[in-house]
Amino acid sequence: MMGSMHPNVDIDLLLRQLTLEEKISLLSATDWWRTPVVQRDDFTIPHIKATDGPNGARGESYVSGIKAACFPCGTSLGACFDRELLFRMGQEIAREAKTKAANVLLAPTLNVIRSPRGGRNYETYSEDPFVLGVLGAAFVNGCQSGGIAATPKHFVANETENNRKILTAEVDEQTLRELYLLPFQLVMKHSNPWCLMTSYNRVNGTYVADSDRLLNGILRGEWGFRNLVVSDWMGVYSTAQCLNAGVDLEMPGPTKWRGEKLMQAVDCGDVSAETIDASARRVLELARVLGRFENPQEGPERCASDTDRDLFIRDASAAGMVVLKNDGDVLPLPKGSKVTVVGYHALHAALGGGGSARVDAIHAVSPAEGLKVAGYEVDVCPGVPVYSALPHAHAALMYDTASKARMPEPVKVEWFNGHTIGENLAFEERRALPEYMIKEKWPTYLEQVYCTRMTYDVCPSSSGEHVLSVISTGPASCYIDGQCVFKREQETNLSPESFYFFKSQLERRFTAFMEAGRLYTLVLESWSADQEILHGRPLYGRMFQGSSLRFQEFVDEQRRISEACKSAERSDYAVVCVGTTSEIESEGFDRNSMDLTRSQYEQIQAVAASNDRTIVVNFSGGPVNLSTIVDQVPALIQAWFPGQECGHSLAQLLSGEVCPSGRLPFSWPHRDCDNPTFHNFPCDENNVVRYEEKLDVGYRYYDRPENPVPLFPFGFGLSYTQFQVTGLRAKGVVFSGSDMTVQITCDAKNVGSRDGAAILQYYVQFPPGAGAGGYKRPIKELKEFQKVYIPSSESREVQVTLDRYSISYFDVKRDSWAADPGEYKVQLGMSCQDIVGSVNFTVPKPLVWKGL
Repeated sequence: MMGSMHPNVDIDLLLRQLTLEEKISLLSATDWWRTPVVQRDDFTIPHIKATDGPNGARGESYVSGIKAACFPCGTSLGACFDRELLFRMGQEIAREAKTKAANVLLAPTLNVIRSPRGGRNYETYSEDPFVLGVLGAAFVNGCQSGGIAATPKHFVANETENNRKILTAEVDEQTLRELYLLPFQLVMKHSNPWCLMTSYNRVNGTYVADSDRLLNGILRGEWGFRNLVVSDWMGVYSTAQCLNAGVDLEMPGPTKWRGEKLMQAVDCGDVSAETIDASARRVLELARVLGRFENPQEGPERCASDTDRDLFIRDASAAGMVVLKNDGDVLPLPKGSKVTVVGYHALHAALGGGGSARVDAIHAVSPAEGLKVAGYEVDVCPGVPVYSALPHAHAALMYDTASKARMPEPVKVEWFNGHTIGENLAFEERRALPEYMIKEKWPTYLEQVYCTRMTYDVCPSSSGEHVLSVISTGPASCYIDGQCVFKREQETNLSPESFYFFKSQLERRFTAFMEAGRLYTLVLESWSADQEILHGRPLYGRMFQGSSLRFQEFVDEQRRISEACKSAERSDYAVVCVGTTSEIESEGFDRNSMDLTRSQYEQIQAVAASNDRTIVVNFSGGPVNLSTIVDQVPALIQAWFPGQECGHSLAQLLSGEVCPSGRLPFSWPHRDCDNPTFHNFPCDENNVVRYEEKLDVGYRYYDRPENPVPLFPFGFGLSYTQFQVTGLRAKGVVFSGSDMTVQITCDAKNVGSRDGAAILQYYVQFPPGAGAGGYKRPIKELKEFQKVYIPSSESREVQVTLDRYSISYFDVKRDSWAADPGEYKVQLGMSCQDIVGSVNFTVPKPLVWKGL
């Protein structure tokens, strides 16, 4: 059970006092984020409030205007290979959660990076289950040390986003256990999360949220998890089956599947009173451990300034950046150099991917700004634009229509009840951008049938055929200076999250000629979605409604590339920043391709031809196609989505203030078709995703000599210094009951001229024929890693302990973990391909075990 931080709350007494209806009320939420309050004369059960993670703690609304700290994305943290950093990350985001008056953080994400095109790859840590498990546990421990509940997610096999709510992941038991359940199992072993979130998808035909075998059988039965299981948001699909399977809390509210339906299920005998009590107890236990009974009030959300936090974000982001190429030691860049910085990502900090992990950042430091602050002479070239849906107009081009003046919120938004624009005004507000989304809570002033009018002026800086777009879940009309120039009919192909995730699919673009320096009044009139569509399949009344009017001046891409080349010719170095965005990599959908936009490749090639000291910095959460340009530039950096301190972190790495220590937490293929899931990702037309590669995910596949060689292997990354590892040795195997340990020791020396950190990676190779379980065993598997900081010319003795997990496989016939006797080989690598030493140890007898 959860800890006993607040032992004075008598949970048994509370349960006896509650009516059945009150207990059932605790098993679903009242709104998007909160469980209900039960108020009696003699006691009060307080609510619990959750907030999204894992890139920060956003708070309850995307549109509240309350800012939040934006931390590095999951793959950036995975690239650090640093348990201590993940513990501190958990602590810092827990502090952020408190500023948002939240008690539960929906993080960490523990799903495996199975395909390079997974839309949510950026949220998770690695393709390797061991890395996921131990880093996830460190995050949980750090978060909960601050009194905020962590929520490992999404349990289980949620490796694809397309059709995630209806697909089934067809995966055999051994693969499920060894790769996809293992991260959660390791988190349970090394931490005690107070919550766990189920996934949207089905596994082998059964929704996880309905799976008695996965939840009651494995999670609670085998692993002994005694705490709260919460559904993903709108991820409950039944009443009795879901609760009986072990999902305690349905989110969000108001309930769709519980409440009166659950009362009827109890009356019919489909759900027992004991099951209701067990789940209600877990909700009460969570409230107790969170201290909600002592402090039941919810304070206001706030944005907190914290210099130490911001410096931590900067350092953590820099620690995760991976130097993939550095020919001729072009890096680090001498201070005071003249540097041309090129690209959309040079001017816009890559804060994170899209979806529930997104936060409205407190501030954002661009690479151009970071390099200027670091003391470089910087010439900034905007380069080619990068977007999925058209971006919003730049703030400098936007004016208030009435005053014809610039202001922070130039957009006037009018809300009307009914179908008629201009009648029954319900509310009027100002916004920074012409966009709204009704998500967490329906406005109290607004009827279900409504319409809106958004008005502002735009003043183009150039003359030409400029581009506008309308994005809307209902009908919409756009006017320029009073003339209707575009009508958007009602979209019929809608999902509940269309406006949230699929703006590029809803978007309709058109052009209008405008003159530079002239003010144009733009108006977007929009209407609520057609009620018949809204309440029919597949929406059933649940959809985030919204509208947006986007604007971009005409961009002459070839001229911008030419300008960048001329600047690069005059500079000592050129830094070309490329990548994806939050609308290209996002929750809700998988990428169609690994490719960057075509014009970004053209930009790299042209600038590299103009300056032979061109450094490419890629900002993305997952791998992109770099094969076409990797041989054309001397230096290449993977910078991930580094969060709000993006520019400062990059400047630290480029300048040599930080010695690179980031290593790839996944394999980076030459081409998408090289990866082992290519023919089975995402789901097929029958909404089935087949895990036919079995155990051969990531480096386990690329290790086989008959398979393609990746562009960059798992665990790879360069440094500005060099390390030498010698004296690898193993201390005898020690058995204790059904467990075993073996100590592995080596001597690591920094033989370079800079202080730095090495990531030592310990791979285990099974004896021939051992651990097959019916499948071809991977050649080797990562079973431990250690990040070691070593000053120049100094040495460190490094010792790690391997346990039974490092020699075990899942034996389906025995429904247990097993280890075969024989001689096992530990291969010590600086990446999965760069093996610097090996040592054998002998397991004299078999092991069979269950649990943690």
